[in-house]
Amino acid sequence: MKSIEMIRHGPLTLTVTDSFTALLCEFGTISIRVNGVSLTLHSREAVLLARGQSVMVEQIKESSRVKSLEFDPPALFHPELVKRYVTPYQTSEKSIHILKQERGHHAIIQTIERAVQHLHADGPLALMDATLQCAVIWRYWIQQDENAMKHEKKRKSLLHMLAHIDVHLEDKLTLAQIAHAGNVSRSECSRLFMTYGDTSPIAYVQMKRMERAAILLEDLTESIADIANRLGYASVSHFVQSFKAHHTITPLAYRKKHQTKRAE
Repeated sequence: MKSIEMIRHGPLTLTVTDSFTALLCEFGTISIRVNGVSLTLHSREAVLLARGQSVMVEQIKESSRVKSLEFDPPALFHPELVKRYVTPYQTSEKSIHILKQERGHHAIIQTIERAVQHLHADGPLALMDATLQCAVIWRYWIQQDENAMKHEKKRKSLLHMLAHIDVHLEDKLTLAQIAHAGNVSRSECSRLFMTYGDTSPIAYVQMKRMERAAILLEDLTESIADIANRLGYASVSHFVQSFKAHHTITPLAYRKKHQTKRAE
């Protein structure tokens, strides 16, 4: 475990992280390239890096100070804890996590600052205190990995539900059927649609039906009554009302408008 001050030497400084690393901009501004991607860290911002990441220091502006905190996660824990909380996450595809003040990362940035301070202190418990802070940093890292996995699972569930709706748009779709397609509960189904689309599942179905209705009207081969029936509307008047609410014009006016454009 160590903490060093980063200083740019020569035209560039290119390194590969040997251990888990936190780059902390204590004050000022630093421009770096991580795995070929340019990043800028301002005062009290940081980036967490897994082992084996390429880092090139492009610029450390005058009156800026940057610290590199490096530690080996297995050295922080008892072997049994290492098996559970370290080994599974060292093979993760996640390699970088950026910590910005405006994204609510104040607490973890403060933890990095405390770890750096303890490593530069002379007190008898300084190393223990630094170790405890590094353990908290690692805990934060694996939590982000778990959160990413949960996010990906939710995203896949949503994609399955969207695909089911597209295939069965002309059927009578219920909330239970949509939720089943995503292997989630009805309440979770509603939460996912509200989170990702700011709408309800049934409202989304209606929106997709109106999009399909427009396509069918442009085709000119089906009557408005047949389109209304195909999309599951009990009456033509209900279909017309729904179409106008979505497209601001009636189905007949929409068809005529499309015919005019085609003729031009």
